[in-house]
Amino acid sequence: MLNLAIDIGNTRMKLGLFKGREIVHHYNIEASDLAGLKNFVEGKSIQYAILSSTAIVPDSFESYLKKEFDYIRLSTETPLPMESTYTTPKTLGKDRIAGVMGASVLFPGHGCLVIDAGTCITYDLINAKGVYLGGNIAPGINLRLRAMDEFTAALPLVAKQQPETDRGYSTETALRAGAVWGAAQESLGFIQRFDKQTEDLKIILTGGDAELLDKLIDWDTTVEPHLVLIGLIKILEYNVA
Repeated sequence: MLNLAIDIGNTRMKLGLFKGREIVHHYNIEASDLAGLKNFVEGKSIQYAILSSTAIVPDSFESYLKKEFDYIRLSTETPLPMESTYTTPKTLGKDRIAGVMGASVLFPGHGCLVIDAGTCITYDLINAKGVYLGGNIAPGINLRLRAMDEFTAALPLVAKQQPETDRGYSTETALRAGAVWGAAQESLGFIQRFDKQTEDLKIILTGGDAELLDKLIDWDTTVEPHLVLIGLIKILEYNVA
């Protein structure tokens, strides 16, 4: 039997089918695409499903999942195999929780810093005992580019891509280098800061801009695009064992 992990973000839905903790099939579709979800699971022997979302989940999704599978919706009430020092757990993003859970699967017994580079860039830290120590939230690369366009009178919106150099030679390249290199240097700064606080710290990059940042961060890092899905499966196992 297989288990299904679903991560719904602002625009995309990530689906992963797992045999144990091994992902055997994955797919990304639009966040509202219930038909795409049904097509993904059709004909597959799935017992459990777990869903995490940073957006509103339509009732039709919930009804379908409850009807077809033994279903868990990750919430602030879901038991977790993790202690936390976070003082506002009800506002802690479900993707952040699942991300650090995924890091603990990849590097058990190690402190981990998860950098999730999406719409926002989140930095989340756990120690070697698996205690969640909190983290930070900053604008993602696209947000930086859009903000410079929308909140100024003269600066244009430029496309996100790897800068040619570490400094611009035109307004367009200056905007791009400032946004992309700025995010990379911010990430490196947090890595260096937390590395002093946590012995043998592992750095895991995930999210849509993980590969882009990885090329620019001068540090030993691991890129894992399915980190949140891996963490969701660990949470599922904890709740159905």
